[in-house]
Amino acid sequence: MKQPNTTTARIFFLKSRITNSAIVFRRGPTDWIQMSIWNLDNDTLEPGQWINKKVPMRNCDSSPSGKYLIYAVDNFENGNSRTVICKPPFWTGLTVWEHGDLLFDTGGGVFADEKTVLLNLKSTQALEHYPVPTHLNVATFQTQKEYSLSKGHVNLLHEYRQEINGWTEQNDPAFIQQEINIESLAPIVPKLWKKPITNSAALYWISFYNSEQRKNVDWFYLGRKESKVKLHDVSWADIDNRNRVIATKEGKLYASRIATDGSVAYPNLEMLHDLNALQPVSIPTPLPMKTWDDNE
Repeated sequence: MKQPNTTTARIFFLKSRITNSAIVFRRGPTDWIQMSIWNLDNDTLEPGQWINKKVPMRNCDSSPSGKYLIYAVDNFENGNSRTVICKPPFWTGLTVWEHGDLLFDTGGGVFADEKTVLLNLKSTQALEHYPVPTHLNVATFQTQKEYSLSKGHVNLLHEYRQEINGWTEQNDPAFIQQEINIESLAPIVPKLWKKPITNSAALYWISFYNSEQRKNVDWFYLGRKESKVKLHDVSWADIDNRNRVIATKEGKLYASRIATDGSVAYPNLEMLHDLNALQPVSIPTPLPMKTWDDNE
């Protein structure tokens, strides 16, 4: 008899910069990942395809409309890693760039706008399995920052995406020291980020690399005036177009509760979807999701 899955799913999502939707990545067991679309206007979830590959979540980005996704597949052992553009919630590639490996956080990219992709590759001359459509502008990702883990640069591409999504780095070493024993992390310096919700409220995010656990750590806080309250057990969070905090913790999706008078209770997170019990299934890609739209 098959035993029930008791492992907590790991969830990451990308909030669209324009539409009120998010692409949700539900990971587990092992490297299996299901992609879904979270409609943040009515909180419905459109389940999509599964993939059994290593996909670095911090190297992904959705187009501003949420219509397209760029992601990387880490297949370093076989030397054929690749960067892909697809139509969520299906992984099938519309355009694919092959490259040898994903060392030093290469691979993937960001959408500078709906028609401009910045590839996280040293060169755009990588082998193209599919011709790039004429409407798509392709360049390489460039940044003035110099990668340094000791300075808190966990992933420069990820930081750039967060910046264009409204996050700004904050200089508040006293608060960071209050939350983290910085000496135990030395020489790594945690970073503090802020995203406004209203004139008096904001979402805060501390990010750092835990060398002992060998993983990136993200802590989120709700800030009002001078106080910051930690959102315990939240693994990822953002703000939707209704000024709600949207979050994931323990394999579930949450959002701030909206009162009958329309006010938002920011720290009062209501559980909307429990994704823990899901298991990989085969879902074919519909024909329209295999090609670029004719009107592009």
